[in-house]
Amino acid sequence: MAMGSAMGGVYDIPLLAFRTRGVFTNTTPVDAYRGAGKPEANYLIERLIDIAADQLGIDAARLRRKNIVRRFPHRSAMGLLIEQGSFGHAIDRAIDAADGFKARQRASRKRGRLRGLGFACFLETARGTPNEVAELQVDEDGRIDLKVGTHSNGQSHETTYPQIAADVLGLPLERFAFRQGDTDALDSGGGHGGARSMHQGGTAVLMAAEGLIENARRLAAHLLQTNTDAVQYDAGVLRVAATGQEISLDEVARASYQTPSDDVAPGLAHRATHLCDRYTFPNGCHLAEVEIDPETGEVTLDRYAIFDDFGRLLDPRLTLGQVHGGVTQGIGQALLEQVLYDGATGQVLSGSLMDYALPRAADVPSFDGALTPDFPSQANRLGVKGSGQAGAIASPATVMNAVMNALAPTGVKHLDMPATSARIWAVIRAART
Repeated sequence: MAMGSAMGGVYDIPLLAFRTRGVFTNTTPVDAYRGAGKPEANYLIERLIDIAADQLGIDAARLRRKNIVRRFPHRSAMGLLIEQGSFGHAIDRAIDAADGFKARQRASRKRGRLRGLGFACFLETARGTPNEVAELQVDEDGRIDLKVGTHSNGQSHETTYPQIAADVLGLPLERFAFRQGDTDALDSGGGHGGARSMHQGGTAVLMAAEGLIENARRLAAHLLQTNTDAVQYDAGVLRVAATGQEISLDEVARASYQTPSDDVAPGLAHRATHLCDRYTFPNGCHLAEVEIDPETGEVTLDRYAIFDDFGRLLDPRLTLGQVHGGVTQGIGQALLEQVLYDGATGQVLSGSLMDYALPRAADVPSFDGALTPDFPSQANRLGVKGSGQAGAIASPATVMNAVMNALAPTGVKHLDMPATSARIWAVIRAART
């Protein structure tokens, strides 16, 4: 399902057909741990475009630009309705970022090195499990419990969710206590997965905050002996403009525990369920430059630039953190990470981190590029698009396109991931004989 939804990427391809085959194996299954199926779908189309560009004698980036989806909404060959995207915008920025490549390539050649330039676009179909729940509750001491059904495993939900609630309620962040994974506090939720948390859970938090205000207005109206329509909320204070009466949110909360009204349950809280099965469509174009020593096969990832569209950015720093982490994982998949087995016994040979190569700081350059907030999603009220998996979807194809571009002068036409130094050395030697 995940792979099928992403087939075709950002391109206007009217028909697609592919065949899958399940194989029972006693070795580690071939699957991505971030993006699950979508990195593979993206890798197929992005490598095919580079191969086609080489055979046609056309610049690979411009071939991409020529074939992107331009008219929205667009119904993909796999049946998904893509609302909008900045596909051409991202490619244009990546092309600009490649400026000066020929000069850098000449400098590499003078040192006996091969330099390659690679582009890859991506289209993520982000949703995960449909629907999500969130609840806000104002305690008698003024603390606001923020309970969510998603679960962070490093995405900083404890920062972003309170930012959403604080913005709606006009209150400082320190008023909020973040709670996740506690079924005593919230008995339902879809967890994390599929880059769904802001799209599904963030919108639920927004709805819960708005519902809390409405409950507070009704209770304040009861306490101030007026109609609910006459009560206005502003940054923790509920006012009646006609009479000048006002009461704080904290006072309303305390009163709700002591003298609950007939139309508001004891305590000041609101639980919201965001019912939504729509996808968001994060997208972008990445650029990589690699340098290869043809005598040893050693690959150096020299440059990497990211031009992505994640809709509205609630906290750009956290979004970049997610993207950089995903890109780094994809770099590991492209260049380093490989599980090896003894052919005779089936014994795993790379069974620990002493033998299994994960990317380290020295393997990754400083990332360049920019995120555009100019194309908000229409699938949720926040306008956000999922960012958790995007980097790992784009980077394997980007890096491998750069590797193959660098190897072009040697006559090498194909190389499977990971492009380790041993594999590159071997294919160069084979091409020479």
